Amino acid sequence: MKKIDLLVLRTFIGPFITWFLVAVFVFNMQFLWRYIDEIVGKGLELSIILELLFYQALAMVPIAMIFGTALASVMTLGQLAEHYELTTMKSSGVSLFRVMRSLIFFCVLVAIGSFAISNYAIPVASLKFKSRLFDIRKKKPALTLQAGAFNNDFKDYNIYIHKKDSNNRTLHGVRVYDHSRQMGNISQTNAEKGELYFSEDKRYLIIKLINGERQEERAPQPNHPYAFPYWRISFKQYVSMFDMAQFETKRTDEDAFSNHATLLSMGQLLNAIDSLQQRNKTKLLELRRNSQAFFQATRSAPIQQDSNGRITTVAYDSHMDTTRSFSPANTQKYPLLAVKDSFFRLEGDSSRFYHALQRAIGFSRHISTQAQNMVKQLENQESHHAEYEHEIHKKIMFAFACLVFLFIGAPVGAIIRKGGFGLPVLIVFIAFMAFFVLDLAGGRLVKQLFVPCWLGSWVPMLLLAPIGLLLTYQAAQDTQITFFNRARKWVANSLSAFSSRFKRAKKE
Repeated sequence: MKKIDLLVLRTFIGPFITWFLVAVFVFNMQFLWRYIDEIVGKGLELSIILELLFYQALAMVPIAMIFGTALASVMTLGQLAEHYELTTMKSSGVSLFRVMRSLIFFCVLVAIGSFAISNYAIPVASLKFKSRLFDIRKKKPALTLQAGAFNNDFKDYNIYIHKKDSNNRTLHGVRVYDHSRQMGNISQTNAEKGELYFSEDKRYLIIKLINGERQEERAPQPNHPYAFPYWRISFKQYVSMFDMAQFETKRTDEDAFSNHATLLSMGQLLNAIDSLQQRNKTKLLELRRNSQAFFQATRSAPIQQDSNGRITTVAYDSHMDTTRSFSPANTQKYPLLAVKDSFFRLEGDSSRFYHALQRAIGFSRHISTQAQNMVKQLENQESHHAEYEHEIHKKIMFAFACLVFLFIGAPVGAIIRKGGFGLPVLIVFIAFMAFFVLDLAGGRLVKQLFVPCWLGSWVPMLLLAPIGLLLTYQAAQDTQITFFNRARKWVANSLSAFSSRFKRAKKE
C-alpha cells in the first residue's frame, strides 16, 4: 500500500469509528425512549437491560455503518481539500478515483461485513430481543408495599399497610384480604403488627403477623341452606407465605417468533417464499377440485325420487367424468345434469324445475363463498411473500448503500473543501435522513402491496445513486456546483446578518 492510500485510510478510519458508535448510541437511546414505560418499575436486573441493549445495538449495525461511511467520507475528503492536499495530488496527476481507491476498497469490506451481519447475526439477535422483550412485557411490576395504600400485586390477595418503619421490615396495621375463592371479601386477616422478610431461596415472601384475628364467612351447608357460618379466630402469631414466582422473568420459547421476516437469513427467506408459493398452488388446486364437485355436468349422479315423482336425494358418484357425452337417453336418466335441452325440459314440471333452480343457486353461493375466502387467504399470503422478499432486498440494499454514500460524501467534501462541521456535513446528514425516510416509506408500501417489492425496497438507491454519480463526476472534473456556492453564500450571509442584529440589539 502506497503512502497516499495509507494517508487517506488513516484519515478515514477515525471518523468512521466515531460516527459509527455515535449512530449506535443514538438508535439505542431511541429504543430506550420507546420501551421505557415497559421496563421501568419491574425490578429488572442490570444484566437483562444490558442484554436488550446489546441485541438492539447489533440490529442497528448496518444502518450505523451507512451513517459512519457518509460522515467519515465527507470529513476525510473535505479535510484533504481544505488543507490543499487534494489539490496537490491532482496537480501531480493523481485522479480523484486514485485518491479514493483505498476508501473504495475499505467500503467494499464494510458492505460485505454489513451483509454478513444482516444475514447471520441480526436474525439471531432479533429473535432473542423479541423473546426477551415479550417476557418483560408479561412480567409483573416489582412488588411495592407502600404505607396507606392497597397492594394487589399478588394474585387473589389484597394487602393493606397502615404504617411501615424506616427499616422497611416492620409493619403496623396490616390487613390481608383473601379472594382465592372468588366470592368477594369473605376472608380477612387483621393484625396490629407484622414482620416482612423473604425465604432463604427468595422464592416466598413471608409476612409474620402478630396480635390479630382472622375472620371468614363460610358457605352454607346443604342441610342448612339459610345458615351462614362465620369464623373468627384470634392469634398471637400468624405466618402468611406468598409465592414470588409470578414476579420472575420467564423465558418464552424462541420458536414462537421464528417465522417473522426479520428473524430469518436469506436462505431461510428463500425457503419461506418457496413454501408460500407451493401452499398457494395447493390451495388453488383444492378450490378448483372442490368447486368442480358442484358443477353437475361434470358428475354422473342418478336421481332418487319418491312415489309421487318428487326428487328426494341425489346419489353422487365419487368419480367425475368431464369428457362424458350426453345422449337423449342420458338426459332422460339424469335430468339435473348441466345440459341445456334437458334443463329447459324440466320447466314443465314446476316442482322439479324449482328444486333444480334452488340447488343451482345454493351451489353458486357456496362456490362464491369459497372463492371469497380463498381470495382473502391469498392476499394474506401475498403480504407475507412481500415482507419476505422485501427483507431479502433490504439486506442487499443496506450493503450497497455503504458504497453509494461514499460517492455522495467524498465528492461533497472535495467540492466544498471543508472537513469539519459545516455545510458538507449538513448536506450529507440530509441525504442520510432522506435515505432513512424513503426506506421506511418504501417498506410500508411494499407490505401494503401498493408497489412491487423491488421498487419499494430500492427506491432510496434509485434516487440517491444518480446524485452520487453526478457529484463524483463534478468533483473529478474539478468543477464547482452552483447550488453549493449559493448555499454557502446564503449561510454566510444569514450568519452575518444575525450577528449584526444581535450586536445592535445588545447595544440598544
